[in-house]
Amino acid sequence: MAPRGKSKKPSRGGGKHFSRGLRPLENGDGFDGVIVPEGEGEDVAAASWRERRASIDSSDEESDNESVQVHRSESPPPPPPIAVGNPNRNPSTEPSTQLSRREREAMQAAAAKERYWKLHAEGKTDQAKADLARLAIIRKEREEKARQRKVEQDAKAAEQTARAQAQGRRK
Repeated sequence: MAPRGKSKKPSRGGGKHFSRGLRPLENGDGFDGVIVPEGEGEDVAAASWRERRASIDSSDEESDNESVQVHRSESPPPPPPIAVGNPNRNPSTEPSTQLSRREREAMQAAAAKERYWKLHAEGKTDQAKADLARLAIIRKEREEKARQRKVEQDAKAAEQTARAQAQGRRK
């Protein structure tokens, strides 16, 4: 019999630890690898980086004591932030001037269907003409049957009156 409860089989693989060894990207020069989404502009990001760099430099100058002299070597400015497109951005919000083949065919089919039903309502299509002809035949048949019923009813009424008169004479 198999033991109940926890299995003796070892688990394989273990968990994934993607963020174990991450550290901030600050190199000491104030640039911390800011990534700006596409469309916000690299100029805005570069200006904000310059402001942060200036605030860091001014705070360092204020905190420097006369006894401790720190000399910073002029390092070249860091590269501007990388513009990255957002893969989660909804493409329908972006204006697209050209339609895809499927969209274009769907629009053409909808327009053709609308034109057909407009002509059908006016009675200009073959199907509409056939329907109108069939309806005219049905209307004639119904009129004919109504006339026959009226004639039969009139005949029945005349027959009943004749019977009533005949019975009235017998009595």
